[in-house]
Amino acid sequence: MMLGAAVVGSSVVAVIVASQSVTAGSAPPGGHLRVTDSIGDVFAHPAFAGFGRLLLPWDDRRYDTAMPLSNIGSLLPYHTHVVPALVVSSLNRMIDDANAGRTVFYDIYTNAEMNTDPSRRKTGLFFFRGKPGAPFAVIAPGGGFAYVGSLHEAFRTPSKSATAGTTHSS
Repeated sequence: MMLGAAVVGSSVVAVIVASQSVTAGSAPPGGHLRVTDSIGDVFAHPAFAGFGRLLLPWDDRRYDTAMPLSNIGSLLPYHTHVVPALVVSSLNRMIDDANAGRTVFYDIYTNAEMNTDPSRRKTGLFFFRGKPGAPFAVIAPGGGFAYVGSLHEAFRTPSKSATAGTTHSS
């Protein structure tokens, strides 16, 4: 099995692809997200149970859970050209993997290590599978000086090339 992942600072990064619409309103449990869905829908999605907050730029900040994903770029003040449809497509790729029984997030530290140092709970790897035998890439987004822009920098590139078969680690 080919896997891809990424770690940056004390935050986590991911890669994602494949978009499909659902009806207006909240995303159904286990279903795809839309740009009209909210950050709260991402947090509550079963595919992201236990690590959903690590998908966003700041892991130590309160978010407006009612904010639609169409406004996701407002969370990335140092980034331009954040395309909500690409972000949602990437998240949907992760949802598809999780729904297929594939683990999309791995803790780096053991439970004992995280209990000793709770900040270690904010670190992990998102894995994005490509085709077996295809090239492997590690993507480490920048921006750790203020926040980690995984949604824009790390997810987009691996999502596109994973569709072409390359496995990524973000």
